[in-house]
Amino acid sequence: MNRREVLKSSSLFFGYAVSASALSSLFTSCSNEKTIDWKPVFFDNHQALTVAEITECILPKTSTPGAKDLKIDRFVDKMLKDLLTDEEQKDFIKGLESLDDACKEQQGKNFIECTPEQQKAFLLKLDKESEKLPPSVWGIRLSAPSPTPFYRRLKELTLLGYFTSKEIGEKVLGFDPLPGGFIACMPLTPGMKAWNE
Repeated sequence: MNRREVLKSSSLFFGYAVSASALSSLFTSCSNEKTIDWKPVFFDNHQALTVAEITECILPKTSTPGAKDLKIDRFVDKMLKDLLTDEEQKDFIKGLESLDDACKEQQGKNFIECTPEQQKAFLLKLDKESEKLPPSVWGIRLSAPSPTPFYRRLKELTLLGYFTSKEIGEKVLGFDPLPGGFIACMPLTPGMKAWNE
C-alpha cells in the first residue's frame, strides 16, 4: 500500500466518523422531547419539566427575568422536599398528575407538549376554578387551617421564590439595608423602583 492509498483510506475513515457523529447529533436535536439540565430532589424529570413550564407561564420573561431565568422550578423542588409533610407531598404530586390528566382531556396532550397559548389558556381556566386562599396577615392564615389547593400552593411558591431572589431584590425592587425615616407620602418619579421590604 502506498502513501496515497493510506491517506485516502484514513481520510475516508475520518469522514465516516465525523458523519456518524454529525448525523447522530442531528437526529437527537430533531426530537421534540424536552429535557432538564439539573437533578431534581423531589420531582421526577417529567414533573420537573411540567413545573418549569407552569412557573414560566405564571411569571414569563418580559423586561424583567422570567421564572426559568431565575430557576424557580429548582426552588419549588427544594421547598417541597424540605418543608412539606409526607401527606402534603403526596397531595402535591396527586395535584400535578391531575393537572396533566385534565390537560390531556382538554387539549389531547400533556401540559409540556402544549403550545404556550394553550398552556396559558389552560392555566387561566384552572386559576378561575381553583379555591381561593383564606385571608391572611403577614402570611398567617386567619381561618382554620385547611389543605392548600395544588395550584394555589404552586403559585405561592413561584411568587415567593421570584420575589425573594437576589436578582429581583437587587435589580428590580428597591432594597435599602439601612432604611432612613418613614416617609408617609413620598413623591414618585418616573422610573422609580417599588420598594422591597
